[in-house]
Amino acid sequence: MLETTLLNRFRNGKISSKLYKNKGESELNESKVVLIIIFILTFMSVIIAHYLSNKIVEKIQLEKAEKVVNIGNQNEIEIITKEELNANDNIIGTFEIPRFGIIAPIKEGSNQEILKVAVGHFTESSLWEGNVALASHNRSIYAHYFERINELQNGDEIIYKTKLGIKKYAVYENRIIESTDWSVIENTKENIITLITCVKNNTKKRLCVRAKEIIENVNIVK
Repeated sequence: MLETTLLNRFRNGKISSKLYKNKGESELNESKVVLIIIFILTFMSVIIAHYLSNKIVEKIQLEKAEKVVNIGNQNEIEIITKEELNANDNIIGTFEIPRFGIIAPIKEGSNQEILKVAVGHFTESSLWEGNVALASHNRSIYAHYFERINELQNGDEIIYKTKLGIKKYAVYENRIIESTDWSVIENTKENIITLITCVKNNTKKRLCVRAKEIIENVNIVK
């Protein structure tokens, strides 16, 4: 009788211990799940906040660019000086692709800080006559205004606005080039605009889109 009682107690204790262990593991797993959920929510909150912050910066840059263009057209400014660039946060003007509804600010230079918030202008290229060369990301948590330029077709319109005036271009070339091919930003006799961006998963290549200035016919009434 005593042996039976002791055996039952031993079994009950073993079962209780196992139940306690299982309960502890379950609570631990639940805690891990909660921590993972908190981490994901915190991470997503940071990403969203960062994204919204970037969008606000991009909007401010575009508003500044539009003001620069309007002031330039009103005052008929014929040159863009370094002093003017400094006074206007390095902004040259605006860039548009009507087909995609893209309107972006353009800033002088093509370093990463500029490309975070605007389309960058290669300083080695022309600002007005000849070859105007521009760069932007096509995917990023920052500004990526050239995201869809791979879809541009011959005849698609590009609009370039600065203090110097407004130029409209029609796409005539969309091709892949070597990342070391800088001949595409050299000046040309013909008025063109050159867009350059990265190629997905290929650091040795670049996408290059070129467009010629559209010369609009002016009807003279005699």
